[in-house]
Amino acid sequence: MSDRAPHADGVQEMMDALGLDGFVRRMGDLQQSLEKVAGGIELLGDSAESQARDTENLAAHILALESVLTVILRQIPVSISDVRAEADRRARSAVHTEPGTRNIVSSLAEDIVRRADD
Repeated sequence: MSDRAPHADGVQEMMDALGLDGFVRRMGDLQQSLEKVAGGIELLGDSAESQARDTENLAAHILALESVLTVILRQIPVSISDVRAEADRRARSAVHTEPGTRNIVSSLAEDIVRRADD
């Protein structure tokens, strides 16, 4: 006795005649592929969220350090030319220096010192 319903053979014959069997298999393959893509997109989204949290954390640390530095600079004034020279020295010794990095480092350092006077 067969486990299949009595009309199952007829349905299978009709699907074969219409060429739907291959179509249904392709649709199943497509669904599996789409599920893999969805899983990859989910992992990408999780990674992006994690990076956003890390970036926010880094930004918070930088702002906290600038706040402490500003308070110190208000009590102990420094020379802008000394700050510029130190920023240039540190930017030059950085392992990976892109064009314009020294100007950015120097500009940011000078901005921190100038804002301490506000």
